[in-house]
Parts: sequence; C-alpha cells; structure tokens
Amino acid sequence: MSFLLAVAACTDVPIDDERNDKRLFPAAGVIRGTVTYFGPRPCSQDGHIVGNAIVLVFHKENPPPPQGLATSPVNFVAVPGDVLFANEPRTTAKEISCPPEDPLEASAPFAVAPLEGGQYIVAAFYDRRGRFWPTLKFRNLPEAGDLTGGYIDIADAQKNVANPVYQPIFRTVDVGTDSLIADRGFVADDVPVTIGRRVPFTRPYFHPQALDQQTGAEKESAEEIKEPATSPANPTGDPFAVPIVAVQQDVHVLAPPAKPTPETLTAYQLSFPNVRLVWGVAKAEFEPAVDPPGAFGFQLPALPPNGNGGLLVFARGAPIPENPAVPDLWPQVVLVKLAEDPTRRGDPQSLVVQGTPEESLITGKRPGPLVVLQGITLDADSLAKTIAGPVAAGPTTAALREHFTTMLRPTALCFDANAVDAGGVLATPHLTASSADKNETGEKPIFDATAIAKQPLVKKVERGCLPKGRYAISLVYPTGQAWTVPNEAGGCSREEGGTMAGPHLGDVGSCAAKPRPVLLSQGSRAVVEIIDAKDQRTCEDFPVPEACRTP
Repeated sequence: MSFLLAVAACTDVPIDDERNDKRLFPAAGVIRGTVTYFGPRPCSQDGHIVGNAIVLVFHKENPPPPQGLATSPVNFVAVPGDVLFANEPRTTAKEISCPPEDPLEASAPFAVAPLEGGQYIVAAFYDRRGRFWPTLKFRNLPEAGDLTGGYIDIADAQKNVANPVYQPIFRTVDVGTDSLIADRGFVADDVPVTIGRRVPFTRPYFHPQALDQQTGAEKESAEEIKEPATSPANPTGDPFAVPIVAVQQDVHVLAPPAKPTPETLTAYQLSFPNVRLVWGVAKAEFEPAVDPPGAFGFQLPALPPNGNGGLLVFARGAPIPENPAVPDLWPQVVLVKLAEDPTRRGDPQSLVVQGTPEESLITGKRPGPLVVLQGITLDADSLAKTIAGPVAAGPTTAALREHFTTMLRPTALCFDANAVDAGGVLATPHLTASSADKNETGEKPIFDATAIAKQPLVKKVERGCLPKGRYAISLVYPTGQAWTVPNEAGGCSREEGGTMAGPHLGDVGSCAAKPRPVLLSQGSRAVVEIIDAKDQRTCEDFPVPEACRTP
C-alpha cells in the first residue's frame, strides 16, 4: 500500500491520523509461521519457479470435505515458488523445464490475515503445475502430482506414509477472541506448516447422466430425459438449466427388505432417485478439456488397461449409518443447494452455494441455510452387487471405474451456515413405507431414525418435505480432492456473454461475447433439482422444516 506524504518547507510533516482510526483500519487476527516443503525439485519456466505453496485457513468446527462441509477457506495466502525456492536454479526458456525429482527441503515465512477470533486449522499444498486459482472451482484444489500437508501431527503422518488415503490430524490454532482482536489485534505466531505428501491420483472428474428410474438403464438421448422443461427454479424453460435429474420434494422410497435377495434389493434401489456419475467429460469435449495451452488443462488419463484414468470406487471400512449390511464407499457423494436465482441472471454459471456470503450479492437477501443431500455410492451400479462384494479395499487399479451409480437419500440436512458445528436438522418427507419385498405386509421404517440422530452432524430428525431448488453435485476422495458440477468450464460468465450450444446435446459449446470452449457436461444442467411434490397434501401436513427454509 502506498501513501502520499505532503511535505512543506519549514513545517512539520503532517501525520495521517486516518491510519490509526480503528473504524477504517480495524485490528485483525493473524496466523504467522513458516511453511516447509519436502519433495521433488520444482519445475521452472521463463526465469521463474512454477507453482506456489497455498496455505488455507478453515474454522476448526467446519473443515472442508471429507471431514466437514466448508465450501471455501476463511482466508488463504499463496507463497510464490520464487520465494519458497529462492536459491533454486531456473531456466529462462519459454518451455517448462523439470529437473530430476531429487528430494529437496525448502522453507519460507507466511502470514494469513485478517481473521476473527476463534479456533482454526491450517491446510496446505504445493501447486506444481502453477494452475491454482482460488475463485475457480476447477482450479482451486490439489491435482495429481501436487504435495499436501498443513499444520498437522507429523508423527502420525510419518506412521501412515504408505497409506494412500491417509487423512492427517490437523492441530488447532487459537486466534485470540473477538473482543481482544477488536481492542489490539492478535498474532498466532510460529505456526509450522509442513508440505510433503504426494497426491497419487487425479481429482474425481465426472459428469452426471440421467437414468431411467424404472429400469436403472442409462437414458441415451435428450428426448428420453423427461425432466420438466419449466420448474420453480427454471420458470423460463432455459434449456441449459433443465436438470439431469428431478426429484419430487415428497419422494417416497421403499423400506429395506427383511430378507434381502437380488430381486428385492434391486426393487429397493430403484425406489430411490438414481444418478450415474461418469468419469471425465462428454466424449466430444475431451480434446478442449485436456488441451495444455487451453482454458482448462484437465488431467484426464486414459481408462485401463492403457492408462490410470477413471473414478476410484473403494471401501471406507465401515457400513453406511442407516444400514449395517451396506458398505460405505469412496468417493463421497455430496449435493449442496445453490442460491435461488430462477433466471440465472445473477449467477449464470450456477456456482453460488446457498448459505455463503456470495448468495447475498445475487439475491439481495441475507444468506439462507446450508442444505446438503447425500448419496450412497454403489459399485457396479448395483446395490445387490455392492453388498455381495468384493469391493476394492483401496485406491488401486482394481478400483478404477468408467462410471458408478449413486442412490440419492430422500433426506436433506439443513444447517445454520454460521454454526455448522451445532449440527443440522435432518428433514425427510416420510418415515415409513411398504417393504421392497412384496411378500412383507404393512408399513415399515425407512431407516433407523434413532441411529441417524446419533450421527455427529445431526441435531434432530424432523418429518418434512425437502426444500425445493437446484443442487450442485460433488465427489470427494479421502485426500480432500474433489470435483463439483456445475463449474466454470460448463458455462459463460456475464462478461463472456451467453452460452451457445453445438448442433446437438453433448457437443462443445461456446461463449458469445468472448468465444471459448464450453463443456456442456460441466454446466448448469449438471444438477439435481427438487421440484414440487407429487401429492401436495404431504407437504401441507409436513411442510419444509423452518431450519431448511430460505429467508
């Protein structure tokens, strides 16, 4: 920051008292320390080291997935590679030069501010390709080859050095209190951040496909996708906003069979909304998606047997909470409600999550609750086969899949976005149903509400219809790598102009004002929309819980 100093002859230098005015420059909390890198020598280009060390700060009570639900850090800082590797030689050529990957240790100071009073965790990674961009979903997380870490339990990390899905234990950083910071600021000093764990696989790139809810088969064409052309979230019938899957807010699934068989488990699975999640992008979009000098630079290796591409589907080592017979699998499937913007004028790319500060910018209202839906990951597209197994125990080549199917739970978990650690209200339109086994009579519980209420993030189970709206879809690996649709690759910003489609659904689109490829498989259609109830009387008797409603 530069300041203009006026100096008059034979007079004192005026003092800029505004800089001491706490109303204009309030005191702040700061986390300060040293980031230390252990890993291969960095690449260089045009006289500079490629990449940055990214230090990210999250509230302790709401870390990012898979441990929490944070969609963005509280604050972050990038330590340039030129600073971290100040003594490393570098090429002056225009092409990237990468030396032999000999081990190297390097360190540099960092400081993250401003921060409010509270407890925080610090995550970090080194972006070896130099592609990190905090405001772009498709460029804001580690990729294959990057190195990760943070302010962590080093001894525990060393014990798990051979575990490819190890989740580090983050240590807590205390940053004063709000009253202390407001009075004179607070510095949490000497925080050691370590980066040294190589990310072995790519992010879980995917695009969703619609399935026939009667047969579970993939819908082959646009004509087969019978989702509503108009809906409360798409009143104009914008073809780029018709959801891949629409779910009625009073969706009524079957109860699990007492004596599971392949037939009864298939009936049970098909009573749920099913979505197929397919590796990578649509076939026509592959070349612009991976083009190195292009806009995206996705890491999309070929599928086996010729490559290591694909979605890694493997066991988490425990059953799903509501049914001990069903193994819980990676990747984690999480859907979050997007801000209500029916015309998509404020958020044309469908990126803004409800409950975030950005929501107020496009709605003019205070942020609503954070609303989360969750899926059940299936292996081989089949609940029966997932239960029968075997399922890969880790992220090996045997775990790679061209696609998998997820069953969408008929529940919504609603949080106060400012107090996620307090738990949320689990809303579900029905608590009982007939069994998936036609030989069983009477109503049965759909799930064990008592067991669900004991889950860490569930404060209360309440019968009520699901909150209507559009939901973005995310896949998360235990490494913290994630992929979310919609993302910026699938639509145009206001500055880029409207999205223009190819000759038919699935072709590469373009922006009108500033032409660039648009990957339609990553765009605003790649959502699940909760629509009006099939029987409105259900929602009259059991309305959307107050904790799930927007202001």
